[in-house]
Amino acid sequence: MQRLLEYITFFVAVVLLQALLFDNLVLTRYVVPLYYVAFILLLPVNIGRLSLLIFGALLGMVMDALMGVAGLNVIATTAVAFARPLVMSISMGNDTQHEKIPFGGAIDDRAFLLYTTLLVGLHQTIFFGFESLGSHFFFTVAKIVCSTLTTVVLVWITAGLFRRIIK
Repeated sequence: MQRLLEYITFFVAVVLLQALLFDNLVLTRYVVPLYYVAFILLLPVNIGRLSLLIFGALLGMVMDALMGVAGLNVIATTAVAFARPLVMSISMGNDTQHEKIPFGGAIDDRAFLLYTTLLVGLHQTIFFGFESLGSHFFFTVAKIVCSTLTTVVLVWITAGLFRRIIK
């Protein structure tokens, strides 16, 4: 029950940070950090697939309502939730089942960075790809790359803080 309360608090914190800070933070037109994906990335390693998909869709619906877009976040976050087990096994191997979160312990930094980059890259590609719908190809690619790098750094920082809290 305590873990559930921690993850509900984390969900609310991620949503509020995205809605109140990162949506209003304009660095350049190429850097749009979609930080809320950190919630899916830092869910427990042994979470069930159905729960993962439900959390991904729920997060997407909440973000769609807050950002005023119809379905864009649901598509992107559900795709990340669907791909997470496969990306986790590819990047970290099957030795992660005893870990609480996919960072620290038996999981090295390089594996976590690969895991994070692949999933954040997938999220940003789907989100900005549907947002632009093929127009302005080079601008969209630059936005995907810059936003992915920025979001990966933010997730990395959050994972370090989160690991200390969960221990």
